[in-house]
Amino acid sequence: LSGASCVCVCVHAAARLHCCTLVIRRAVGTSDAAPPRRLSAVVHRRVGRSLPRGRVRPRGGRPLFRARPLVALRRAAEVAFLSAGFVGKVLADKQLGREEAMVDRRSEELLQLVTRLGVTAIKVGQVLSIRPDLLPAPYAKGLEKLQDSVQPFPAALGREIIERELSIRIEDVFSAFSAEPVAAASIGQVYRGTLRASGEEVAIKVQRPSVLQDVALDLFMLRFFAPAYQEANDVNTDVVGLVDAWGTGFVNELDYTMEAAATAEFAEAMAARGLGSVTSPEVVPSLSSTHVLTTKWVEGERLASSNADDVPRLCGVALNAYLTMLLDTGVLHCDPHPGNLLRTTDGRLCILDWGMTLGVPQDLQYSLIEFIAHVNAEDYAAMPDDFVRLGFTPPEQLERVRASNLTEGLSFVLRQLSQGGGGKKLQARVRDEWREQYDPGGLLSKEELRAKVREGFYAQARTQLEADGVEGASVMDVQNVMEKMQQRNRELFQVPPYILYVARAFSTLEGIGLSSNEDYSIVSEAFPYLSKRLLTDDSPRAKAALRSMVYGAEDKDASNATPNLSKVLSMGDGFTSYSSATAAVPQAAAPPAAGKAASPAPADAAPAAP
Repeated sequence: LSGASCVCVCVHAAARLHCCTLVIRRAVGTSDAAPPRRLSAVVHRRVGRSLPRGRVRPRGGRPLFRARPLVALRRAAEVAFLSAGFVGKVLADKQLGREEAMVDRRSEELLQLVTRLGVTAIKVGQVLSIRPDLLPAPYAKGLEKLQDSVQPFPAALGREIIERELSIRIEDVFSAFSAEPVAAASIGQVYRGTLRASGEEVAIKVQRPSVLQDVALDLFMLRFFAPAYQEANDVNTDVVGLVDAWGTGFVNELDYTMEAAATAEFAEAMAARGLGSVTSPEVVPSLSSTHVLTTKWVEGERLASSNADDVPRLCGVALNAYLTMLLDTGVLHCDPHPGNLLRTTDGRLCILDWGMTLGVPQDLQYSLIEFIAHVNAEDYAAMPDDFVRLGFTPPEQLERVRASNLTEGLSFVLRQLSQGGGGKKLQARVRDEWREQYDPGGLLSKEELRAKVREGFYAQARTQLEADGVEGASVMDVQNVMEKMQQRNRELFQVPPYILYVARAFSTLEGIGLSSNEDYSIVSEAFPYLSKRLLTDDSPRAKAALRSMVYGAEDKDASNATPNLSKVLSMGDGFTSYSSATAAVPQAAAPPAAGKAASPAPADAAPAAP
């Protein structure tokens, strides 16, 4: 929350909570004095009850906490107390005009604050780190360093939960069992053990006690604050819908039976599609339950830090696997943190931590395929319709988007992205283009060039506003131009909830690719999968996308149009490249670097203290 809006939201929420307390207690005489154990049991019954997969009720705690308003009020007071110092500093910075000078320090302080606020805040922080539309960009960037790691809870308590959940005695089932957890995170912690019956090593993940109660309460609070936040910040995103979509995935993440099913289904799906280079840990069903998950131990090292010769190939495998999930199987792994992508000792890619997944409906899959095909074919005229189908543009705004200068801006962005190299090289190319456009003689300083670019932007913005019928746009000052453009963009575009998971997944993959190749281009690397998919999919929408790739604009008649032979040849090469990149691993795969065996612990977990 920024500036005074944070104070307004806190006051507003406190007043509503106080009123809620009085009304409910007078009406039904509810007491907040229920013992914690009883409250935890009620939360499990109301919130944790699983419906058909993917339909767990994240809002199931709303009636519960409305009937216990003091529980919510205490949490609100705790959040306010922990946040007060940070909010006060931000307000002081604003009043003293030193926001830019202090932004790095405040970003670090926000990172520390989010970590102190607990599991839900950490998860929200990870989401906000890729959502500069909801949080100022410098703060969002600071949260990219957020590590979901906390001190482990007592090891004896973890073993007690394992024995109770599985109805076993550890010494009867395991010949060896780590005295302390080998890794810990906010949701759970991991032990390493050896099965007495088979001698196989396994990883046993156990959920932290009462985590569901804490998550349910925080989700209730987030939904409570969301409308006030949206109103105070004029955000063109359904924040309540975003909380619900994210909350569903988060609540599902707390059910380890769903994670076990997703883990096994992924390995089966990849094997069925011939992607022999990628897999997931093998689940041990007899030693798994709602709060305990046991898998075969995976030996390997982080793909992002491996020095093996086959890392570039495995980066391609990872991208193809995620494209297959997104556009084929319809179940996307939502947390490809670098620690979740391992290079195994036999040279395969192993994807860990299947607690949070996104279901991708078939209609959305084909909409994404069509959009990617239009991007590759540079068919920018078709993209406004793509934006509507993908949920970025409200249908009633379609004609305004078509009439806008979207094509010019989009072609510029995609041209830069396709050249690869990540943010640093992209910035350098943008500066070069600015120099070529505004200062071909190289006479301007950096500051003068920026000023020239800003003047050009404002001139284009005024022209666009005039085209939209905004009165007096040609003589508006800079502040009014910016305000009108922001309002226009909020009307034309919105951010659908699913995109945050897709963006997080592929931005992480791009980062790993750049770690092994500084010129890595995720746009170019996606082409082999697209080629394979369009050349083998017989559906009408896939065929239409293929025509767009080969002949250009979709409305061209293939009987009269000339095919783009270079594109046809590129697609043939892409198909071959895809086939070789995803084939089974050669038997002589190089071993990992010495001393880098990796645990199949949660990606966001840190090693437990000795």
